[in-house]
Amino acid sequence: MPGLSSCQKSMQPVQTEVRVSTEIPELKGRVNDYAGLLSSDEINELSEISSTLEERTGAQLVILIVPTTGDQSIEDYSLAVMQAWKIGRAGYDDGSAIVLAIQDRRVRIELGYGTNTFFTNDMAQTVIDSFMMPSLIRGRYFEGLLNGALEMASIIEEKTPEQWRPE
Repeated sequence: MPGLSSCQKSMQPVQTEVRVSTEIPELKGRVNDYAGLLSSDEINELSEISSTLEERTGAQLVILIVPTTGDQSIEDYSLAVMQAWKIGRAGYDDGSAIVLAIQDRRVRIELGYGTNTFFTNDMAQTVIDSFMMPSLIRGRYFEGLLNGALEMASIIEEKTPEQWRPE
């Protein structure tokens, strides 16, 4: 089971949540839009960022959009997604996920422990605050996800240890 670290940002004040198990959706690919927000071209553009990142560094980036996490906190839900989908390579724990829950107005970046050795929680929070939230709070979901994915890919590509990169 990969170790995980994370950052999140609420698009509204934090409320107390009851933690009840919510079913994890099926992993369909690099971009999983269960809220029906993105066009096929937008999904392809985000998928290409993830694919290029994996080719260059070995690191895996997955995006999940859901209507809601139900009664489960986004923290618990994101962690369960990372574990269920086994994001990141074994031995490296170099996976990351952007999880956006539309009705809950929550976004979270979940990082594997390996990724978290060079991509800190503070850096993840900056990605959310500076690159994603300005678009997300205006309902421009693709733009927010694109900005976040591009910035994450840039940081991961710059900071991934050389010995972790594919030959």
